Amino acid sequence: WMNPDTHRTTAVSNARLAELCRGLLAIAVEGEPVQYQINRLPTGWVVELVNNRGVAKQKDQAAVVDPTAVARVILKPRFPCVAIKAWRAGASYPGGAQVTVEVGPGATEFVEFVAAP
Repeated sequence: WMNPDTHRTTAVSNARLAELCRGLLAIAVEGEPVQYQINRLPTGWVVELVNNRGVAKQKDQAAVVDPTAVARVILKPRFPCVAIKAWRAGASYPGGAQVTVEVGPGATEFVEFVAAP
């Protein structure tokens, strides 16, 4: 990528990364900031959501968890899906436009999107 201001090659800009995500990822991830990854399954896609907020750790003390640091994340599939399943929460949703998932402080959630045949 060429920086239009300096005319030098640089790392990819945030604007370009956002554009690539919008155009290439099978599922849009919106809402509060979380780490995520999207992986292909034989039947569709799975999103791993990791909420790193709300856990304070000291090397000589037990971790302190802030129960209010829940991340609310909106997942929007960009393909027709027939079912959505949150693996750890044990929740199922009908296939559709989007689903809102809550990820607790320091927690991980996996959400499967089953593609229409």
